[in-house]
Amino acid sequence: MVLRKYRWSKVYESAEEELLAILRSKKIVFERWEGGPGEVFEPHAHAFDKTLWCAEGSLMLEIDNTRISMQPGDTLDIPAGTMHEALAGLGGCVCYEAHSENDT
Repeated sequence: MVLRKYRWSKVYESAEEELLAILRSKKIVFERWEGGPGEVFEPHAHAFDKTLWCAEGSLMLEIDNTRISMQPGDTLDIPAGTMHEALAGLGGCVCYEAHSENDT
């Protein structure tokens, strides 16, 4: 997996229900989590590849001194071992994530 940001929705008024339908149709096992307004997620890395979907609100990630803004409809693939940190937006965030084993 390579670090990559892309859209899961073609429209910018996407909704959580739309994302749930997509994930379920693709039989993706996922977890839902929320971040409160301005919540900080300290620097960390995972032993697995992770795909992150923003369903509501916003999230700002920092990876390798690069800031990546996520809005509803955005997806981010994060390779295993990638150090990252995040900050939920002023309205908080609702995100979904899926993990997969690192193939390396």
